[in-house]
Amino acid sequence: MPISTNENVVNAMMNQRSARAGNLSTNGVSLYSYNLEVARWIGTELIVFDYTATGNAYRSRTTSQHVGIIKRAVSKNNVMLVEFAEKTGLIK
Repeated sequence: MPISTNENVVNAMMNQRSARAGNLSTNGVSLYSYNLEVARWIGTELIVFDYTATGNAYRSRTTSQHVGIIKRAVSKNNVMLVEFAEKTGLIK
């Protein structure tokens, strides 16, 4: 059954299920805005990579909207600056 909203895709990600709505998709492990990984389950923690202007890693308005949805669904402690994620090798 197709998932039709971005919020439903984020809910699927939170439950480690695959889903897609337009340019937001998840395989249950990673969440993608277009082809950019914006969140990932690492062990038991869902980590969000802050691809927004406030995270100093702005990509596009749509990606910022996608990141905003998942950021609201997790603890602030689970939001990581992209620069830090790159330095620690979590993303390239």
